[in-house]
Amino acid sequence: MHSFRLSRHCTLILASLLLVSTLCWPAPPQNTIARLQARVERLAHSFPGTIGVYARNIETGAEVAVNVDQLFPMASVYKVAIMVHVFREVDAGRLSLTERIEIRETDRRLGSGLLSYMTPGLNPTLYDLLLLMITISDNQATDMLLERVGAANVTATLRQLGLKDIRVDRSTAELIGDLLALTDQSFRGKSPAYLLAHPELYAKITPEKREQAYRAFLEDKRDVSSPRAMVELLVKIFRAEAASQASCKEMLQILRRQQFGQRIPRYLEGIGVANKTGTVGYTVNDAGIIYAGKQHIALAVFTLKANSQVSTEEAQQRIGEIARTIYDYFHYVGLAVD
Repeated sequence: MHSFRLSRHCTLILASLLLVSTLCWPAPPQNTIARLQARVERLAHSFPGTIGVYARNIETGAEVAVNVDQLFPMASVYKVAIMVHVFREVDAGRLSLTERIEIRETDRRLGSGLLSYMTPGLNPTLYDLLLLMITISDNQATDMLLERVGAANVTATLRQLGLKDIRVDRSTAELIGDLLALTDQSFRGKSPAYLLAHPELYAKITPEKREQAYRAFLEDKRDVSSPRAMVELLVKIFRAEAASQASCKEMLQILRRQQFGQRIPRYLEGIGVANKTGTVGYTVNDAGIIYAGKQHIALAVFTLKANSQVSTEEAQQRIGEIARTIYDYFHYVGLAVD
C-alpha cells in the first residue's frame, strides 16, 4: 500500500512539472521571431511616415526586417563609413592616427559639432577628428577627414567590402548647401563661413519653402543606404572584417563613446550600445550594435517623417521603442538556435 501511494504521489508531481514546463517554456523559435517581426511591423507602420528596420543577431543570424532594402538618406550615419575608410588607410600606412591637422578659419561648418566655435589654430590629431565626428557628430571634423581621403574613395572601399546599397558622395558642407539651395537658390555657392557670418539669411526660409525643400531633398539618391547595408557594415566592423582587428576594436570603442542617447539607447539604460545617429530634413536615423549579454544585435532604424508636423522627438521615441522591443526578444526570449 505504501508503494502504491508513493507511485501515485510521484505521478502527480511529474504531471505538475510537465504542466509548468508547458506553460513556461518559450514558444518554438520560428513562432517567437514571427511575433517579434509582427510587433516591429506594428511600431513601424503606425509611425506617421516611413521606417526602415533591419536587426541581426550577430551570433545566431536571426533577423527582423521592415523596408530593409529601401534606400534612405543616411544623414550623419554616413560618418560610420568614413571612419571605416580612414582606419583602412591607417592600416595601409597611408595615414597615421597621431598626425595633426591645423584648424583653419575656412574649415568652419554649419550644423552639429563644436570645432566651428573654437579658435582657429588648434591642431587635433586624426584620431581626435574621428572621435569628434562620431561621438558628437562634428561636421567640421568630418569634412577635414573627407578632405584628406575623398568621398569617392569611401564609396570605393564600401564596394570592396561587398556593400552595394550604400554610398558616400558629399561633404557635410555640400550636403547642407544643397539642402539650403532647395529652399532658395540664393544660397547656392555660398561658403559655410559666409553662411555662419550672415545668420539673417535664414529669415527668408518660410515654412512652405522648408517643406518643399525637404520633399525635394528625398529625391536625391546621393549619400543613401538601405538598413540592410548599414547593418552589414556594422557586422563587418564587429567581426573585424572591415579593417584590421585592432582598427575594428578601436572603431567599436569610439562608437560606444557616443554622446547622443535619445534613439537606440533611449530605453536601454545600463546596456552597452555602440551607435551613430543622423538627422537632416525629414530624416531621423540611428544605427549601432546593442550588447545584449552574450549576444550582440546589429540594428539600423531609418525614419522619414511624413512632414514637419511630425517632431524629431516622436521619431526618436519610435526608434527607442523598436530598439527596446528587439533587445527584449533577443535577451530574454530568443534562443541560441533562433
